[in-house]
Amino acid sequence: MKFNSLMDPPGPARHRAPCKPWAGRVAAAAFALALAAPALAQQQSVQQEHGLGAIEVTATRVGQPLADALPSVTLITRDQIDQTQSRDLVELLGRQVGVEMARRGGQGAQSSLFLRGTNSNDVLVLVDGVRVNSVLDGAANLGGIATDSIDHIEVARGNLSSLYGSEAIGGVIQIFTRRGTGPGGGVTIEAGQGANRDATAYASVPAGTSLLTLSVGVRSQKAFSAIDTTVAPAANPDLDGNRNRNGALHWSGTGLGTQWSAWAWGNRNDTDWDDLYDSSATIPSSRATQVEHASLFGYGIRAERVLGPARLTASAAVTQDNSANGSNVPFSYDDNVFSSRNRQFSLQSGVTLARGLDWNSGVEVVDQRGASTTYDPSFANALTAHARHVASLWTGVVGQAGAHQVQANVRYDRYSDAGNATTGLLGWGWSVAPAWKLTAQAASAFRAPSFNDLYYPVYGNPSLRPERARSAELGLRWARGGGEAAVALYRNRVTDLIEGLAPDYVSRNVARAAVDGCELQGGERLGGLHVTASVALARPRDLDSGQVLVRRARAVAGVAADYAEGPWRLAGDLHRTGGRDDFDINTSARLQLPGYTLARIAAERSLTSNLRVNLRVENLFNARYELVDGYNTPGRTIVAGLGYRI
Repeated sequence: MKFNSLMDPPGPARHRAPCKPWAGRVAAAAFALALAAPALAQQQSVQQEHGLGAIEVTATRVGQPLADALPSVTLITRDQIDQTQSRDLVELLGRQVGVEMARRGGQGAQSSLFLRGTNSNDVLVLVDGVRVNSVLDGAANLGGIATDSIDHIEVARGNLSSLYGSEAIGGVIQIFTRRGTGPGGGVTIEAGQGANRDATAYASVPAGTSLLTLSVGVRSQKAFSAIDTTVAPAANPDLDGNRNRNGALHWSGTGLGTQWSAWAWGNRNDTDWDDLYDSSATIPSSRATQVEHASLFGYGIRAERVLGPARLTASAAVTQDNSANGSNVPFSYDDNVFSSRNRQFSLQSGVTLARGLDWNSGVEVVDQRGASTTYDPSFANALTAHARHVASLWTGVVGQAGAHQVQANVRYDRYSDAGNATTGLLGWGWSVAPAWKLTAQAASAFRAPSFNDLYYPVYGNPSLRPERARSAELGLRWARGGGEAAVALYRNRVTDLIEGLAPDYVSRNVARAAVDGCELQGGERLGGLHVTASVALARPRDLDSGQVLVRRARAVAGVAADYAEGPWRLAGDLHRTGGRDDFDINTSARLQLPGYTLARIAAERSLTSNLRVNLRVENLFNARYELVDGYNTPGRTIVAGLGYRI
């Protein structure tokens, strides 16, 4: 259940290689500076906290106006999350341009994220600048994350490996934990069909130059069985539910001429799921019950100081992904434990070399540890751990002269168990007219083998090399008044893909993949009404077999609108996803899932300056559809709530 990239086979691990002396010194220096030196987390976080407008940081690792980003970036604000009443991260991301999600069941279930057609382990997910991708399978476990404790999200599409290293082939999704800009707070409670229950509260409390923000949330649902028993009769037909608890704590303040911040966040999920093959002589699979207890959490400290033209940043943080599966079947092979930890230290400096020209550089040290009972080579279900050490250097420039912009980055990553990788990016923008901008980008990328690839008993291969990728993109953007539009054409080629083939199914660097695509999006604001529309076309395929990569549609289109006037806030969207290839749940034969259309609406009305009521309808037309063959999805669901803000 923990191998949450739906496409990745299991793989193994080996003991940590000794760290090189220089890498150890870098780690020590990063730790000391993160705790004592005047530095910061990320310049953008400070700008966002102080309300300086639409600033994004993911595309360059420094704050810049969203309109200046050369890569395609979408910013999802807290206000947008509230207006659309989006409570589930998977569903929220699935409505963004170029993003597709596949989930095996309801909230909390195993999920995969495909950005511009790339695999889940080719998309890097950060929380407050720290990677959360599991070292076990390389993908981020997003299925059970609630939006209660999220401040805003940045979706940066395209190859950004030269800024972030491994897994950033398809792009980077960065989640920022909830934080305030001043005193305030609120409580929201909701209930609805499918035994949906949701309660969340937050408060921001200033104290001198410091601001402390706390958010907590609980939710649950039990609407349907994970597996469609009309397709797979052997599955347990009982309702499978999810129980979620989440929270975040964010503190920021100044002292000794330095901006400091610290944060902690976490999501705990207890999720029911079905296994067609888990049974015994006394308990058939139709009565077998499985539950996953999963926790995803992190904490860190950051500091920033400006010294003349230079900006110094330091951070130290940890993210942890733990889960344990249980079954009522005696001696079940589903009874496994999984644990992934990223311990990250980073130093970053930025210098303004001249007007319109900034140079940024940094060093990162990441210690990764992965443990699982499935890694036990004796198959005695003993918890077995492996570790790796990663040391990285990166540098880049961002410049603007007249109508031209440029971005150039290069990065070097050194892995204790998988060799080295050097990646680069070159981007260019040209404002050909006041409302028009032409952009172009070329970049290289890599993905380090996961511990499943390297160390899984029998099928792992400790000699694997990193996967490599090269990409190119051409874009045209228009913006004037309240309107904007953009088109992007991209091409991505991946070599040395890791795949386990017959007859022994041992992982090897043998495959190649390609993704070609086009994204069109636009929007117009007319008073209180904002309308957006998008179309994403993609051709993700295996270059060796010619087959289309599974669970990714060739075409996805959507239209959304929101309106705010007086006491009313309204939002709605219509989303069409084309057919996708998949594997039959019973026979594993290749088949095609039909396309589907989803609609949702959300309404909120203020009763007083503090009190409001809200209503939303998910899957308005009660569409029947599948994200993964044989797995159910929610039907029409009506949820109502009451909120109080101070």
